[in-house]
Amino acid sequence: MSQEHSPEPSQELPLPVNWPEDVEYLRRPKVSPNVPDVVLKILNRPTAATATFTRFSADALNFPDPNVRIVPLNDPEHPANGQYGLAANKHFFPGNFILPYIGCLHTNDPKDTDPESTYDISVDRELGLSQDAAKSGNEARFINDYRGIDERPNAEFRDIWVQTAEKKWERWIGIFVKTPGKNAMRKSGIRPGEEILVSYGKGFWKDRTDEPAPFEKKKWL
Repeated sequence: MSQEHSPEPSQELPLPVNWPEDVEYLRRPKVSPNVPDVVLKILNRPTAATATFTRFSADALNFPDPNVRIVPLNDPEHPANGQYGLAANKHFFPGNFILPYIGCLHTNDPKDTDPESTYDISVDRELGLSQDAAKSGNEARFINDYRGIDERPNAEFRDIWVQTAEKKWERWIGIFVKTPGKNAMRKSGIRPGEEILVSYGKGFWKDRTDEPAPFEKKKWL
């Protein structure tokens, strides 16, 4: 992860189908110039608590990712009707890695944070870092919250390590299929055509007036 902004993608590089023209497509996280070098080094230095995160080589990640697709949502009963969601193109089994969540790494200082963004997630609270995919990101930015769509999420955020082309390890955020709970729900994973859903967390919906209505059993995709 470099302090310099990643270059804008070449016109020759492919973009995902349905990718919005006003959003920059990223193949690795950008870093706000307001993130101090020392903080970035601490973030990317494994500790006893972070050393066990799943590791990937950047060469093993696909951009665009053929295993998912951005889908327009045209059902008036869907909470995100008129917007987009992310669906699986293959069968992801419980515990499978799906794709990374990429955006702009920034500090939690109000001057470095977009208060209107709904794509901002915490990376490290102690270091005061978050990642925002509102204006730049990858396909993962289209994953919706499960509320009003299903009884529970079928995917979740997890921290991962990614080894870049420079052979340096960087701490990223990944999306994984949830593993079955005690009641064995989600034992089939995510099937082709099924919408990938996470929980945005209670903090996201606190003080918001647009929280979806409770789920009613329907098949969306």
